[in-house]
Amino acid sequence: EGIEMKAKGYKPDVPPPNELSEDSKALLFWRHEGEEKSFSDWKIKVEAETTDDDDDCRETNVTIYNVHRLTLAMGPKKSGYFEALLQSDSYTENSDCMSTVKLPKEIAKQFPEFLDYLYAQPLESKFVINFDNWKSMKYLANYFLVPRLTEAVADFIEKDMEYYNLEHMENYISEFHRDISDDMSRRILPKAVLICAELLQSIEVDSPLLMSIPPLMFRSIIMRVCVHNHQEALHTCTLVAAYLEHNVEDRLVFSIYFCDNVPFSLFGDLHKSEETTIELALTWFRLMTKKGWTFEYGDEPCFWGIEMVKEALADILRDYLRSKTPSLERIVRDTPSDIVAKCFRDSVDEARTLREREAKESEDD
Repeated sequence: EGIEMKAKGYKPDVPPPNELSEDSKALLFWRHEGEEKSFSDWKIKVEAETTDDDDDCRETNVTIYNVHRLTLAMGPKKSGYFEALLQSDSYTENSDCMSTVKLPKEIAKQFPEFLDYLYAQPLESKFVINFDNWKSMKYLANYFLVPRLTEAVADFIEKDMEYYNLEHMENYISEFHRDISDDMSRRILPKAVLICAELLQSIEVDSPLLMSIPPLMFRSIIMRVCVHNHQEALHTCTLVAAYLEHNVEDRLVFSIYFCDNVPFSLFGDLHKSEETTIELALTWFRLMTKKGWTFEYGDEPCFWGIEMVKEALADILRDYLRSKTPSLERIVRDTPSDIVAKCFRDSVDEARTLREREAKESEDD
């Protein structure tokens, strides 16, 4: 069943972000260390490294956090990393009671929020996660083996996608399409497909979001939309053409992913008497000519895929020519010559003959 697209520019009301309660803030013991008495029994030294191609120019900033072993290594949000560390021989032999971790600079900036997550009340700890820090929290969850945090990050992303923010969608897709075998990717990407299908009318042809979508995912998005009118069809077709132009160079990808389904899903049930019908056809023909894709009879499935595209669009234009009297010169001028020769010659001749016959009948009357 097709997905109903939201109107262009659709934005729902977004509730204010949740914040930690005063009780949860009071549990952030690591933030209060040093104010009066200290009950810390462990230190974490975080070395924040600035990546640089020149090792001589690499800078390292060091921050030491006074923490508590019980919070790090026990409970529903425990860190598998610290649990193993504090039970190891290296812990018993560590007279400084301190462990050192090296993190990228941008990740290290969010380390305090990571500690807040570990220390806060379990039901509220997810409130620490936001759009600005979710990547870092995901990284730290993997690094320090905190599965509950990984789950919380995925929950946040799923909820945030429901607010239909295109900039956020581009961020999520760019992150997760790199490894579709990852558990979180398998969870997030199907949801992203549905949201993008709903927001298709708001996606612009030059948007970073459009260019960040991998081909298989883009095909899934297009196959799920339900097109109701020519304006929606024109925008959808234009997006597909722009996507193919920038993201697809392999004609096999073009044929397999798009030709078998896209033309009929876009044009099949539309009333074909609008001027935009010609624009839909010309958009595709210009693309195929610009790419220089050629297909021989035995070159399956490409040949039949492309022929199906041409036939579907030729049928649309043929019906339009029968019912309207647009400028034939404009059609011939804007349609690539090989397409005119192969697909439209009979249609144009038929339309011209029909017009001449109607004109003669009018004169006879």
